[in-house]
Amino acid sequence: MKRLLIISSLLISHLLTAQNDEFMPQYKYAVHQAAISENITLAYVDEGPKKAPVILMVHGLGGYIKNWYPTIDGLKDSYRCIAIDLPGYGQSTMHAFAEDDYMAFFARTVDQFAKALKLKCVTLLGHSMGGQVSIVTALQHPRWLQRLILAAPAGFETFNELEGNALKQYAAAPALMSHTEAQVRAAYQANFVEMPPLAEEMIQDRLNAKKAPWFEAYAKVRERAVYGMLDHPVNQELENIKVPTHVIFGVKDMLIPNRFFHQAMTTEQVANIGQKIPQVNIQLIEAAGHMLQMDQPDRFNQAIKQVFTK
Repeated sequence: MKRLLIISSLLISHLLTAQNDEFMPQYKYAVHQAAISENITLAYVDEGPKKAPVILMVHGLGGYIKNWYPTIDGLKDSYRCIAIDLPGYGQSTMHAFAEDDYMAFFARTVDQFAKALKLKCVTLLGHSMGGQVSIVTALQHPRWLQRLILAAPAGFETFNELEGNALKQYAAAPALMSHTEAQVRAAYQANFVEMPPLAEEMIQDRLNAKKAPWFEAYAKVRERAVYGMLDHPVNQELENIKVPTHVIFGVKDMLIPNRFFHQAMTTEQVANIGQKIPQVNIQLIEAAGHMLQMDQPDRFNQAIKQVFTK
């Protein structure tokens, strides 16, 4: 009976995802589904030779699998490139989750996913919020992890209580739901030095999502993720990361550091906070913004390849 209930729950989770296909993003790669718990199914793509070194990619706040298209395109001939949609994003199970700590929740999800696919010796590649999730994963679930690559990671920069409260207010679900097309476009523009063609496709996905019955749940997940980044600081735990780590920032990142609260701080200064990690290499990419893997895909992919030669 218990087994039937679990199967029923997993089927319900799948239906929660599948029934809203017209509003969810469509991907150019084959999409797979991994049932990692009784109520969460993760969407993922898995490209490249199955016996090649594994790179597991975790997107940032408001992101999804498409953020990794240029990375997958450039690396899939030599690496097994796996990119996931975190819960509440993309084509994964879409509802607000009753979790107090979304960084720990997402890290646990990544761990469950890696175990479900029986992945070993994994290079975990996290962008922005996904970088902070990857740090928490390395600290709490390191067994299958070989190395970290942190692309413009959140969590190095810290905020005092007043700053944190202001950021939480700005990220509130009702505020996100009220954004106009102009605001959405401006938010995307801030991620790039030069908007690539794929950015327009991402903007259209975001505008289409606003019509979806699950959009409020999506907005709540984003709200709670911001709370998680602020309430689960990792800055003081960086020295406890045990695996080799490569930190990459775009020199022209306009989101890190926060340009309102930390005007005197530079992106390079934030990147150098990574020196707290015992086995670390730090690299800056010219003419790249916050979405550096899309701004300068060739240079970013070359940086990834170099990690595997050291």
